[in-house]
Amino acid sequence: MSHLTASQQLIARHHPEIQVDWVETIDSTQSRVRPNSLLISEHQGAGVGRRGNHWLTPSGQAICLSYRFTLPLTANQMHGYALVVGLSIAATIRHFDPTAQPGLKWPNDLYHQGQKFGGILINLHTSTNNGLDITVGIGINWTLDQTQLDSVNQPVTNIPLKQPPARAEFISQLITRIKTNNQRFTQRGWPAFLSDWLPLDVLLDQLITVQQDGQQHQGLCQGVDEQGRLLVLIDGRMKHFSGGQVSVRAI
Repeated sequence: MSHLTASQQLIARHHPEIQVDWVETIDSTQSRVRPNSLLISEHQGAGVGRRGNHWLTPSGQAICLSYRFTLPLTANQMHGYALVVGLSIAATIRHFDPTAQPGLKWPNDLYHQGQKFGGILINLHTSTNNGLDITVGIGINWTLDQTQLDSVNQPVTNIPLKQPPARAEFISQLITRIKTNNQRFTQRGWPAFLSDWLPLDVLLDQLITVQQDGQQHQGLCQGVDEQGRLLVLIDGRMKHFSGGQVSVRAI
């Protein structure tokens, strides 16, 4: 347990306003994280991804966390926020390796060379303090071995860092990035980040399939608009898709 205590202290030292909990195992950090706190687990028994998917979290070989905080916003002002968290993760990766080339897949996946290495889950609840209670869940493959990677039913890989730092160092830097971007997002919203997103968009100019409400659409991805919606050119007409129960894949 000593290395966990040291990791916890490292993060708490840089973020004294946040309660930091680092546990060996838990069912799901999303369901257990307390207000104004960061919950990190070595292993999740029932970790969830977007649309209820299970997230593989072998003990000590991944980053599994939920960060809960309040912003002075309404749910209608949160368009594109998951994309902002993705940008925060990408910036943290490049902080530790400027040559790294992480990619982002709308609305909440982290990619490298066509393989997924992480995902983001956002839950919103109205706060009693005239703001929005936000829980950001993040799962990142860190040091999974090839057998573990092969057990997943899609192409997956580890975080694209040649020499990964201690996970606590990465998490501490990530929380700093999220807090900085939260201020920017609160002041200016998603449009302030749109130019940052475009170079990392792995779907841009790709032929994609979009599934929504039992219907399947095919078209050319044209990026993301100022409301954080996916833009797809379908049969000569531009259509947009919001997050939620939407599945997107490149053809």
